[in-house]
Amino acid sequence: MCEPGDITLHCEDVQPAIKRPAPSIRVGSGFKWNLQALAHAADAVQSGGKSPVSALNELGVRVTYTVLSQGGPAHCPSFTVAVNVADMTFEGWGHSKREARASAARVCLAALLARAGHVLPDQTRAKDFTVDDTTPYPVSEFQCLESKSKIEEQTKQNAVTETAQSQIERNLPTSSLFGATAPTPASKSPINVLYENHPGLLFICTYGDGTPLDSAQVPLQLAHSMRFKVVCQIKEQKFEGYGSSKKLAKLAAARSALAVLEEGRADIADSLLPSGYLSQTLADHIANLVNSKFSEMMKNDVIHSKRKVLAGIVMTTDSKVDGAKVIAVATGTKCVSGEHMSVRGRAVNDCHAEVAARRCLQRHLYTQLLLYASQKDPRKPIPEADIEPAEGGGYRLRPDRQLHMYVSTAPCGDGRIFSPHEQLQHEPDRHPNRLARGQLRTKIESGEGTIPVKNCNSLLQTWDGVMQGERLLTMSCSDKVARWCVLGLQGSLMSTLLAPVYPTSIVLGSLLHPHHLYRAICGRIEAYISSLPPPYHLRRPLLARAASTEARTPTRAPSFSVCWACTNTAPEVLNATTGKLENGQPSLLCKQSMFARWQYLIKKLPPLQQSHPDGTSVSLPNHLDTLLYNEAKLLSPTYQVAKDRLFQAFEKAKLGRWIKKPLEQDQFVCELLSADPAALFT
Repeated sequence: MCEPGDITLHCEDVQPAIKRPAPSIRVGSGFKWNLQALAHAADAVQSGGKSPVSALNELGVRVTYTVLSQGGPAHCPSFTVAVNVADMTFEGWGHSKREARASAARVCLAALLARAGHVLPDQTRAKDFTVDDTTPYPVSEFQCLESKSKIEEQTKQNAVTETAQSQIERNLPTSSLFGATAPTPASKSPINVLYENHPGLLFICTYGDGTPLDSAQVPLQLAHSMRFKVVCQIKEQKFEGYGSSKKLAKLAAARSALAVLEEGRADIADSLLPSGYLSQTLADHIANLVNSKFSEMMKNDVIHSKRKVLAGIVMTTDSKVDGAKVIAVATGTKCVSGEHMSVRGRAVNDCHAEVAARRCLQRHLYTQLLLYASQKDPRKPIPEADIEPAEGGGYRLRPDRQLHMYVSTAPCGDGRIFSPHEQLQHEPDRHPNRLARGQLRTKIESGEGTIPVKNCNSLLQTWDGVMQGERLLTMSCSDKVARWCVLGLQGSLMSTLLAPVYPTSIVLGSLLHPHHLYRAICGRIEAYISSLPPPYHLRRPLLARAASTEARTPTRAPSFSVCWACTNTAPEVLNATTGKLENGQPSLLCKQSMFARWQYLIKKLPPLQQSHPDGTSVSLPNHLDTLLYNEAKLLSPTYQVAKDRLFQAFEKAKLGRWIKKPLEQDQFVCELLSADPAALFT
């Protein structure tokens, strides 16, 4: 056993010409430890470069570990491990043998440094918020197995040493190549804050659909991220939270409760955001509406309830929670294969969830326009409609209506590639001027992920090139969202009838890094875009992350896309590879269907007043029935000018050139001129 008197500093006095040996300490039976090596080991443990076990093993002394005891319940075991070093024994405790070994090794290093007048600093590694266990088990105090009197004496020595801990930490050498990890500021868990301020609260846990946990049959159709539901009840108020585990669901419910109870308190982190934050209460409500609607639709369809990315669009009135309604819900992560492109506009090219949800919104907007086309006076306002007549012709979204887009994760491309983990504090981008930031990126055919445009073989896609084997390229969702923030969600075809419709906010279920997302959707072009023709402008949506975070599911993404619009009760299921329904029929979201709706409405409604860049007014051609799809899009010259300004802004910022689909796929005529409006606008 170790005696306090056995540890002494050992520095031999030699002549100046002779190299002085490194300071060391002598322990127990004459074994000498290199003090500098101990300090380096302590620094490596502090910075997270090495575990205490590895640092102790590299000191060149025999180390043996022995499991002394094991106990505790099955869901929370407890282990005691002893480490024997140079006739000394130390104990460590933990929830696993590995944690107990690390604890014992750490206290051994701390004891050796303490005997030499140094202190092993506390471990201050930054937390990874994506880890399920957000409150790591605190390691207990450790002690050398000595007599009671010696323990008391050692405690007094440690108390004196700890008073100078901060000064000693500054003197320890730094061996980490990239510098020591910045300490994470101490903060209480939202659950602890609620318990302190509201002692009578109650947490009730069920499965995601409300099924009790003791139910005989576990629901199978629940999404991984919505497996558990926790209701936090504080007096008469109830707050919901969802998660892939009970702990995450409880944490989400606590966050939702705090967001409502402290709604008036300004968050320090919000002041760092260049575009502002959406109310947390509204963000959680939007996320819950979309997730609940998808669960309701897929309740009896276990196969198609599988998904990786879920997106939806919710409409509110005066940005209030009351009266919010779901307009569109979609899933998907794939694009059409090049061999299934359609020259008749019958295939949906991009089945990513965000893009599909936007096309479902367009179905709703066409149905709103049909309300005006069905009455005698198309200029007479309809109180229950979401759009209203605009001055001078055409229509616009009502000023009191807002559109909020929810996506379960950051949109692919620039918005996601630099946001691999959540962060407790939204730190600014450390390298905002790197050339990799903000680059236009493309999705690749028959795969997932994106690549920069500058790495593409050709910036001009041709029909015969794709048919001969060239990969079909589609712009990333981050780039498309940036496009919608300038040109609107309505698209070029509907722009002849409807003024631009912009998203008010973007709510993410996970991977929200405000600075990266803001750059991706509007920040990278705001200094380069100019001369946008009114009413087009750069919209800066509010950003938010739902309290019920989306869990990462490392499984293969399904090759189908579920699409639902509020105009219909049943969703469509598309084969993302072919861009058509699973039975081979065209979808109501394809270009041919959209073109048919436009052909029906353009003959009955007054168009928006627009003019060509040269100042001449726009007039509709007489041969609408034989008009090509790409010619119909050119009937909105204001939209085309705004689109050109957007593409020029990307090029001025040296972010790449927007890659378009082959021209041949838009050179088709409408095949549904005599379709029944009830079936066309359903």
